[in-house]
Amino acid sequence: MQTHIGKMKINLAGGTGPMGKVHKPLFENQGHEVIISGRKTSPTLEEAAQISDLTIVSVPIPYTEEMIKRIGHYCNAMMDFTGLKTFPIHAMQRYTRPEIEIGGLHPMYGDIQNLTGKTVVYCPTERSGKRCEEIIKCFKESGLIIKTMDPTDHDLSSAIAQNARIMALEIFGSLLITAGMSAKEAYEFSPPPTRVILDLLARQINPENDQLYKDMMDYNQFTPIVRGLMTEKLSYRNENVPKAIREMYGPDFLRECQERAKFLVDAGKAKQS
Repeated sequence: MQTHIGKMKINLAGGTGPMGKVHKPLFENQGHEVIISGRKTSPTLEEAAQISDLTIVSVPIPYTEEMIKRIGHYCNAMMDFTGLKTFPIHAMQRYTRPEIEIGGLHPMYGDIQNLTGKTVVYCPTERSGKRCEEIIKCFKESGLIIKTMDPTDHDLSSAIAQNARIMALEIFGSLLITAGMSAKEAYEFSPPPTRVILDLLARQINPENDQLYKDMMDYNQFTPIVRGLMTEKLSYRNENVPKAIREMYGPDFLRECQERAKFLVDAGKAKQS
C-alpha cells in the first residue's frame, strides 16, 4: 500500500498542552503543517477541523467524547491521543461522517524531549487509511516504536499493566499508614528492593498524576474486573505462583529484567552509601 500522501495540514485539537508541545515539532519535521486549536484559539476548534486534512484530539479523558462530538462533523479525518481506546473509537465512529478516516493512538509518554525508542499504540479501524498511515509513518521516521492493537485488548492491557500497578502501590502505602509507619521509617527499615518500591510509590503519588490516574481507572471498563481479581489473588498464597511467573517471563526476558532490577537496586545502594 502506498502510504505517503504528501504534505498534510494536521490539527491538534486541545494541543495547547504537553502533547501539542511534543508532537507539533515532530509533524513539522516530517514536512507537515500543524495547527493548534483550543477553546480560545483562532481558528476555532470547528474552523481548524474543517480546514485540516486530519484532526488529532488531545484532551483529558473526561472531555474526549465531548470534543469528538463537538468537532467530529467538521473533520476530514480524525484520530485521538487518549489513554483509553474503546470509547474514543466508538465516539469517532458515531460522530463523524462515515466516509472519513478514523484511528486511535496512545502515546506511551508525556512531556519529554527525546522520543527515540518510545512507544505509540496504534488502534486502526475498518475506516483507517492513507492519512492515518501517514501519521504512523511520521512516528516511525521520528524513532518511535509502533505497537498495533485492538482497542479492547489495549484497554484490558491498560487495566492490568497500569491500573493494577496503581492500586497495588496504593495498597502498599495504605498498609504503612495503617501500621503507623512513616515512609522514611519504612525506607530505613527495608531491604534495597523494597526501597525501590517506595521510590516508585513516591513517583506515583505526585499530585500532578492524581486526576489522570483517577480518570484511567474510572473510564476503563475493565477496572472493576481487575480489582476483583486482585482481591481474589490476595486471599490466598499459591506456592506454584513463583514458578508460573518465571514461565510467564521466559528464561531470556527473565534474566534481562533481573539485570535491570539489579541495576536499580545497586544504584539505590550506591546512593545511600
